[in-house]
Amino acid sequence: MIKKLLFFILFIIYFTSSTKLIVYCNDISGRNDNNNNNNNTDNNNKIIKCNTYVDSSSNSTFGCGTLNFPCSTIYSAIQSCDTSYQEITITIVPGTYYINTTTFGIITNKTINIINNDTTTTTPPPSSSSSSSKNLKQIETDLASSDSTSSTQPFVLSNKVIIDLTDAIDSFINIKPSKASDLTTIYILGITFKNGNQSSGSVILNQGSWVDITIDQSSFINNVANQVGGSFAMISGIGNSGGGSGAINSTLTLINSSFINTTTTLNRISKLAPSSSSGGIIYSNSTTSITINECRFFNNSGGNGGIGYIWSGYLLMNNSSIDGSDCTPAFFFNSISGMGTGSPLFLVSNTTFSNATGGVGFVVFGDYSTTTFRQCTFSDNVNTTPLLLSNSFSNVLVDQCLFLNNNNSKSTLPNSAGAIHIIDSSLTIESSVFINNRAAIGGAIQINGSLPDQYVKIYNSIFDANNATEIGGSIYSQEGQLYLYSCQFLNNEAVAGSSVYCLNSNINFSNMTFSNNTDSSIPTPNGIGCGSGKVCSIQGDQQFQNSCSYDYQPGKPSLLTPGEVAAIVICVIIGAAIIATILILIVRKISRKRNGYSKIVNG
Repeated sequence: MIKKLLFFILFIIYFTSSTKLIVYCNDISGRNDNNNNNNNTDNNNKIIKCNTYVDSSSNSTFGCGTLNFPCSTIYSAIQSCDTSYQEITITIVPGTYYINTTTFGIITNKTINIINNDTTTTTPPPSSSSSSSKNLKQIETDLASSDSTSSTQPFVLSNKVIIDLTDAIDSFINIKPSKASDLTTIYILGITFKNGNQSSGSVILNQGSWVDITIDQSSFINNVANQVGGSFAMISGIGNSGGGSGAINSTLTLINSSFINTTTTLNRISKLAPSSSSGGIIYSNSTTSITINECRFFNNSGGNGGIGYIWSGYLLMNNSSIDGSDCTPAFFFNSISGMGTGSPLFLVSNTTFSNATGGVGFVVFGDYSTTTFRQCTFSDNVNTTPLLLSNSFSNVLVDQCLFLNNNNSKSTLPNSAGAIHIIDSSLTIESSVFINNRAAIGGAIQINGSLPDQYVKIYNSIFDANNATEIGGSIYSQEGQLYLYSCQFLNNEAVAGSSVYCLNSNINFSNMTFSNNTDSSIPTPNGIGCGSGKVCSIQGDQQFQNSCSYDYQPGKPSLLTPGEVAAIVICVIIGAAIIATILILIVRKISRKRNGYSKIVNG
């Protein structure tokens, strides 16, 4: 009996000495007493969790934070908690909350939950359905008849908690680690953040910490990236006094959320490289894992990643839509070898990119990565290249995608393709459909390659009713390695090469179908054209090896409209007339002096 009693006592002593005490602040049953928040703050084994409440209609700013006595501002609700809290849950009643001071200050190693008190009225966007592998005709019929606009409307909560960042002096949440093991966890549900205008990360700035961030059923409106990341900036290493690299293990998850009217202060860039303003919504130069699911991006603009600039790292984007963008580009995937661990991985699936008014949709740039676009739709874009691969040794796959009604024939970017532009890069396309795409050169695809190890392979795909105002109604290849297997070219048009135009390239055809393709310069049965005086090797199926037309040599396509040309001519004529008038006056003045004429003065 005595042994059992001693054992029980020792067990209690051990248990109490090794177990952390959880203390909850702000008793929900009554008014908060700030003195209660400071109880036992010197206990190293204590975990302080604070539940606090906010209601803009409340008159309380001190001694508040309970359910019955909520604070009127987010700042006062945070202040109602013990300053040494490890976890805080802020429940907010719908209303507008103006931020004009630092909210949390610089934080590390904490858990923050921000919840809309009324989330029962939310209606998540509809899910996209996946499709199984089908034959070419089924793929074309299903993709062309799919409703690509059904999920493009921005998703906004019915009962809004609006946090207005117009007068904010810092990022709403600013994370700065003190050591490599610091972990900050953030969960935001049903909140609208608007008018952010900080240099980096108006909503969340992570300065190199290990973080786990989840954003659910929220909206981000009119936020601007003055430097990087209009809403979220995941920056590796800066301010990491402990020398840690926690951002390598970080996660950012965006679910059922909308991003509306965001931009970067840099509206356009002349080359694809980092600049002073990148990532209108998301910027990450760490190997952060980013997940975007069931999200809507609407009317976003800017350069260098008007929506996202992902410099290495990992991205999974699923069941989402990008509508009405004007970005160069919207998403910039920049893979740099040697940054972090492992190769960058980018996967975009069941996502629509539509109604863009200029620029580029997605850019894959840099060294080595694995990038996949699966069951995506790129439709009804104007003066836009939906997909651009530039100087990339990445493994890029376009699988079961639809490129429909994209018109890039008057793009301000020189020689842009109607659907996909490939510059010194490799690409594999499988079971995809290109319908009614237009450009000056390469109505659907343009290839500009010079490296022998890079190639474009296209399997089981359809090119139907594509058009080039110059050459390459469906595909233009210059110094490229192009392989085409079991593809169909139907009803395509161009001055030359309505199906494929070859210039200093190697092209291999296998099991191909050509029908009703029209070259307006020199008609050919299959619409295969080659530049005159240039080496073009066509291999594979015997019947196509001698079908190339060599007689058409295109001039450089004009980048000016007829109106612009007329305006230039008029300006030149007016300028010449002014110069001629000045010269005549000078000649007359010199002639008078030589003939001894002088002005007669009266008197």
